[in-house]
Order: sequence, then structure tokens, then C-alpha cells
Amino acid sequence: MKRKKLELAITIVIFLVTALLSSSAAIFLLREFSKLTPAFRQGNMWVSAVFPAVVAECIAMVLSLYNGQYSFERMGILRYIGRAIKGTVYFVGVWGAMLLIQKNSISDSRYFFVTTMAFHFIILLVLLYAVQNYMIMNFYKTDAATLVAIIADRKSAAKASCAIKKDWSRKIAGIMLSGEERGSKNKKGLSEAVAKTETSIKGIKSRISGKDTELSPEEIDHVPVLAYGKEIVDCVRASAIDEVFIFSPEGDASRVEELIEEFAQMGLPVHLNLANVEKLERHLNDETKAYIPKIETRLGFIEKSPMAIFETPTVKLRYELLKRVIDVLGGLVGAVFAVILYVIVGIAIKLDSPGPVIFAQERIGKNGRRFKMYKFRSMYIDAEERKAELMKQNEMSGLMFKMKDDPRITKVGKFIRKTSLDEFPQFFNVLMGDMSLVGTRPPTVSEFKEYSNYHKRRLSMKPGITGMWQVSGRSDITDFEEVVKLDCKYIDNWSLGLDVKILVKTVMAVVMRKGSE
Repeated sequence: MKRKKLELAITIVIFLVTALLSSSAAIFLLREFSKLTPAFRQGNMWVSAVFPAVVAECIAMVLSLYNGQYSFERMGILRYIGRAIKGTVYFVGVWGAMLLIQKNSISDSRYFFVTTMAFHFIILLVLLYAVQNYMIMNFYKTDAATLVAIIADRKSAAKASCAIKKDWSRKIAGIMLSGEERGSKNKKGLSEAVAKTETSIKGIKSRISGKDTELSPEEIDHVPVLAYGKEIVDCVRASAIDEVFIFSPEGDASRVEELIEEFAQMGLPVHLNLANVEKLERHLNDETKAYIPKIETRLGFIEKSPMAIFETPTVKLRYELLKRVIDVLGGLVGAVFAVILYVIVGIAIKLDSPGPVIFAQERIGKNGRRFKMYKFRSMYIDAEERKAELMKQNEMSGLMFKMKDDPRITKVGKFIRKTSLDEFPQFFNVLMGDMSLVGTRPPTVSEFKEYSNYHKRRLSMKPGITGMWQVSGRSDITDFEEVVKLDCKYIDNWSLGLDVKILVKTVMAVVMRKGSE
């Protein structure tokens, strides 16, 4: 909580200083070059120019920082540039609207508006980069940093230390090893009796104050070990510590209860890991297991009862909306081509074999919804009836059917499959919302009825015209389980960037006629 408050406060100051400096610098520069309008110069420039810019920045901050994207983290300059552009766009939008509504005289000064915008981007970029990196690198060295004690067993101490060091607002005062007494791992090989003698309360206090010169403290991850076992409570009481982090192994509940009670009496905040939850999370995310989805864990509450919540990563609403916008735009373009192809390909299909130009088949969509998927017909009209007798020649292992020289495919069908022209009517499915441009392959009803639990995971997103499987050499993949694995990988790692990458690869594959046999 302290870190988030600091991050928000510092970011607010950065934005306000940026607005003040950028507008003031623009006035100073343009006044030197006589680029300010007469009406601008005659008024009170601080009231009519600088003050509205600061107010606009306050409103813009509410819009740009509402989702918590003010956190300090180590990142490349390109991400800082992105944040600076975002902040400047919000500022300019709000500021411009305010000036137009007010009919402010400075709105007539294009030089001032553009110069302030340029200064805003530069100053915001410099301040974000300099201040955030300075805080990350140096805050933990100051007296304002939160002093933390780590209580853990020897096995998990280094991991706990590494995790807490990533928090720039905290400084680790020391590690305290539970489950063992001093002397069991003494670095100088002292006998247990000698080690116990040196662990008197006086010795602990002298060690904490840094005055113990007789025995150098053990270190884990370059952090001194201050206490062992029964010494821990006395050590915490005698130390300058703001928070305690307890990383408790499974089955140590009674000892943890005692420690928390002791620290609560001291008025210290205690952070407790949930050992069983961690173990379960590791188990669920074990990559050696088949098709376990990526699981995220968070803490929730029912009334006042804490609940550990296990869920797959959820896509933010704005990204879902943006994906839908891309689908609609792409669907419109594809639908136009589909109409043109209907005339050209339709004639060829009709001349080649009797039957409709468009083949409609019931498929399974997101989370089991049924819909009609459309394609240009590439098979004879009795293809479904003949499928049963060809199942013995199925080249796929699992719940999919594929046959290299499928006798059900017409001559025109071979061509439109090779060139992927048969897929174009699916752009109408995209416009209707049943499919997306990028997703997973929609199974047939008969395939879906044979699905196991982990197979249905691939239906947790809308099916797509193309997807991870299609651009990963689908002609070479003969195991349905590999298809499921690729689809789950796509779902677990979904992003708009990944969709764009798959679309580009799809276009390349179609042009090179690769993987569409």
C-alpha cells in the first residue's frame, strides 16, 4: 500500500510539473521570437494560459491513470515513450476541448498550442524516465524505505529475498530462519554448545546493532541472517522493523499462529504466504501435465472470509472491444472479396459438380455454442455420408479427420482448398459474431461430443478463420493433441500483437501455398 501511494503521488507531481513547465516554457520561447498573438500578450498569461493547462492535466490524469498504470518498473525507453505519448494525447485532448468551450484567446495562438504539446511530451518523457529509475535504484537505500524481516526456512529464504528485492519501496533488514537453531548450519563450524552460548539476548542485540565483531553473521542472497528458531521473536522485538514476511512451509501452522500473535502484539503488519495455495498453483501450472491452462491466483473475500481464487487470465474489456473492431473491419473487407469470388468460383463449382455453391455446416463455437459455418463447397454433396467408410484412412490421430487424397474433394475443390479460397464465406461468420479473424478451429458436432475436459479449453475463445495451428505447419501436424496444445498456448498467451503476427503469417502461408493441403 505504501508503494502504490508513493507511486501515485509522485506520478501526479510529475504530470502537474510537466503541465506547468511545458506551458511556461512555451510562453517564454514564443515571447522571445515574437510568435504570440496580440490578444494573448494583452491578457494575464498565467491565468489564461498556464492555469487552464494545469487544470486540463488534472482531468487528463484521471483518464490516463485510472487503471493503475502509474506503477514504477524497470522497462526500456520505448515503453517510457509510449507512456509519454499516452499522457500527452490525453492532456492535449482535454486542454483543447477546454479552450474551445471557454473560447479562450490562446486558442487562436497555434504556435503556443503546438509548442506546449511538444514541450509536454519531452518533459514528461524525461521526468518519467529519470524519476522512476532514480526511485527504483535508490529509494531502498533511504530512511524512508520500509524495513522488512523475512522469516522462512532455509530452502525458501533465498527465493523470498529475491522476490522482495524487486519491490523498490522495501529494504530487507535481515532473514530469520525458522525450523532450525543456531549452530546447525554455522559457517565457522562451531560446536552446538558454543553456538548456543553466543545466542544470548545480549548477543542478538549486539548483532542487530552491528557491534558484534566476534562472529560474522551468515548471509543468504547477500542478506544477513539475524536469528534462528526460538530467537526470532526476541530479535524482531529488539530490531528496527516495519513489516514481517513469513514464508511458511506446509504443516507449520501452529508455529505460524504463535509468530503472528506475537507480532500482532507488537503492532507489526504481517504478510503470510499460503503454502498450500502455492503448492496447488505449482501443481496446476506444471508444464509436464497435459493441457492444464495457465492459472492465476488472487485473494478475494466472501463477507469477511478470505478465499483463494484460481482462474485463467481474463482479457480486459477494452482489448476485447478492440479485437471486435478489428474483426468487423477485416470482416467487411473479406466479405466484399467473398461476394466477388461467389460469382467467379461459384460458376466453376456449379460446372464441376452438382450442388450448392455455399456449404453450411453446424459447428461448435465459444464455450459450446452452436452456429452455421459457411465455406465454398469443395466436396461432393454426399461427402458426409461417405466419411464413415473413409475413417480407417484417417491420417490424424485423435478427434479430427484429414486425408491427403480425399476422394470426396472435387477438382475445383482441390484448387480452392490449396489457395484457401474456400474459407472466404467465413468472413460473414465474423461479421455475425460467431467467429473471429484469429482464434481456434471450430470442431464439428460429432468431434465435440467426444471431447474430454481439457479439449473444451480450446473453445474458451471464439473460433477463428486462422489461428496458431494454421500457421504452425498444419499439414505436418497429425496428432489432434498437438492441435489442442497449440490452441491452448494461443489462449493462454493471447494479445492483439499475437493476433497481428498470426494474420501476417497466414497471408504469407496463403501466398506461398504452404500448409493448406
